[in-house]
Amino acid sequence: MPSFFRSARIVFLLLLALALGAPSQASAKKAAAPEPEPEPQAMVLANRGHQDLVAIRILSGEAAGFARTDLAPGDEDEIENPGGVAEIRMDLGLSLARWTKVNLAGVRGLALCGEHENCLIVQDEGGAERHLQGTAESLLPGKDAVPACSLEGFRTGMTMKDACGLLKKYDVMEEDTFLAPMGFANIVWSARLYANRENAASLGDAVLESVELRQKLDEDNIRAVLKTVERQKYVAWQAAFPGMELTFTEMQNYSADDCEEILELCLSAFLKSGRGSATIQFVPASLMQALSSLELPRGDTQIYSLILHEDSSTMTLDMTAYSFEELQLQ
Repeated sequence: MPSFFRSARIVFLLLLALALGAPSQASAKKAAAPEPEPEPQAMVLANRGHQDLVAIRILSGEAAGFARTDLAPGDEDEIENPGGVAEIRMDLGLSLARWTKVNLAGVRGLALCGEHENCLIVQDEGGAERHLQGTAESLLPGKDAVPACSLEGFRTGMTMKDACGLLKKYDVMEEDTFLAPMGFANIVWSARLYANRENAASLGDAVLESVELRQKLDEDNIRAVLKTVERQKYVAWQAAFPGMELTFTEMQNYSADDCEEILELCLSAFLKSGRGSATIQFVPASLMQALSSLELPRGDTQIYSLILHEDSSTMTLDMTAYSFEELQLQ
């Protein structure tokens, strides 16, 4: 019986007892509040591997739990332990790893192992660790693969059907998160498509909220992205490197060529260091004047965010579009 109706029944019985006289001890015991449900157990999720731990999904019986973690190598976080015997899936950016029949009873920690391939470390309450062997599926095709479908950009109202048609092969981590290979800048990426299926007749009609592309971090891939966004008449708006933040709309005394040279120097120094993360945001060149005067764009706007992860040797290109109405609410 739902707790709402149980509580209503208890109140009714108490009122009836008061009307008839003092309740007996037995009646009082029956009217006692139900015992509170036990607090869910927590466990530590650690990334001891060499890849980004983007997300985790735990299937335990009929219950499914999902967490977007974004753990770089060496990071950790706390997640809920559902208990029971579970299947665990980890999104590692460029691959999807699975472990089946993992007994989570009494487990206080899970860790992605960096010493063995497809290895999960399970730590019990006493601190003892056991290593479990799993399987992994690459989210990228072969080295010389040509993109079967490509995105040229992202716009507000874009649907799954618009993104190269309805993808025939994809993995699902969360209900509305789809993983599939996709092309951009003549490179095949591991793509994550975040779809909103509210009011959609089919998956193909689901509106995309954002697209996230991942690839291996190397200079050729970076140059390919920079050339593509330049061809689309996009320019760097903001950039963040370890210990340094740049906003190019505030550099009034520098020409566009000067800003490009500054960005190139920072990027080269970052890649040479081999550590940390960097982010570069690109907007249409036609918006720079409005952004420099803190004015809102007068139409829908797409932003590219290029994120470089040296610690995991991966790069992420995030595509997000904002409608004029959304920008007014910011």
